[in-house]
Amino acid sequence: MEPQRRPSWYLYVLVANRWFIVRVILLVMIPTVVITYLLPKKYTVETVIMPPEERSAPSLSIGGMGASEFAGFFSGGMGFSLPLMTTMSDVYREVLNSRSLIESVILRTSYLDSTELREKYEADEQLGLYWARKRFRKSYAAEVTPAGFIQIHMTTGDPYYSVRVSEAVVAVLDSMMTEVWTSRARQTREQLERRLSNSDSLLQAAADSLQAFEKRHGVVALEEEISAFVGNLASLKRQYIEYKSAAQALRAGYGSSTASLEMEHRAEALMEAIEMLEVGEVPPGYEDFASGVALNEIPDLEFEYASMRSDFEMAQRLNSSLKLSYEDALLQEEEPQKAVRVLDPPRHPGWKSKPKKLFIWIEVFLITLLALIFFLFLRERIRFFKRDNPESWSRWEGLLAEVKGDLKFWKRRRR
Repeated sequence: MEPQRRPSWYLYVLVANRWFIVRVILLVMIPTVVITYLLPKKYTVETVIMPPEERSAPSLSIGGMGASEFAGFFSGGMGFSLPLMTTMSDVYREVLNSRSLIESVILRTSYLDSTELREKYEADEQLGLYWARKRFRKSYAAEVTPAGFIQIHMTTGDPYYSVRVSEAVVAVLDSMMTEVWTSRARQTREQLERRLSNSDSLLQAAADSLQAFEKRHGVVALEEEISAFVGNLASLKRQYIEYKSAAQALRAGYGSSTASLEMEHRAEALMEAIEMLEVGEVPPGYEDFASGVALNEIPDLEFEYASMRSDFEMAQRLNSSLKLSYEDALLQEEEPQKAVRVLDPPRHPGWKSKPKKLFIWIEVFLITLLALIFFLFLRERIRFFKRDNPESWSRWEGLLAEVKGDLKFWKRRRR
């Protein structure tokens, strides 16, 4: 009878071989069930870390940007630049998967002893650490969720040891990132010390010049409009110094970049305006700068005093800002904030994560059943082909005999 490509024919083949299917499935499933009960239990501990903040070092405003904006825009806040579209969570993930962190955790938690690698590679510690890292990575995972949180999974045969290793991972991560932040704060404090020293010298020079002028000519009483002009001119000079500092900082870190050139252009434009204002000229765009005072009508003595006074006020304001920033930097260096904030600390999971016996049984059952169905249908097709096409089948039999002969010859050669 020709095989019919209808559901009834397929159903007939399966029903006709029902006991064969049952015997094979039992033959496969019984050992599978026994083996799954013999498999060692594994416990996975999950730790969730809050999205890390992009912290920046304290400093005064630079070029119109605040300290956090300036440091965050150019450095990512922790003392190293970040590529485009990279977040601090991505940085933490790379640190969590780094060789340095994993080795530190291995040495802290006696992982070499728990895996019996210490005795095996006692003569070669580096080789032992290599195999320990490979084995550690198989049971360890750190990833970033779509919301920016960091998930750490640690799987071992002892739930409390999984908790201990997870706590060590968090502690090493916190130590490494705190060290980065402390180093960054120390560098910032040293930079502020140098800038504060320069500011002290600038303030002292401006005070000495003003004092010498007052000794020569006495105290010059400035009108209210001229006092406003002095304040505005001092602000311009302070902005000029900030732009120059920003340009120098950018060149030191990034070379001649577009941002540093932009800061240089702003500083040059400000210096041109300052020089014109100090000689009594009004540059374009600064018509209301002197609050309605005609600069060319101010007496030379008062004008000279106003210029010196603006230098002194500029230095005084800059010095005050730097002192506040320096005090803030000292506090942050001495008492650094905690780098890692844990949302879900490592805890006993309450139930094993491996082996998932039910899933294993279902998978083995389905794979066995599909293999049997494929085998039965293929066997029926071969039977029909052998009966209806004897000539073609005879050629196939000859070819199969040759293959068997080749296999026997190969076995003899191997012996």
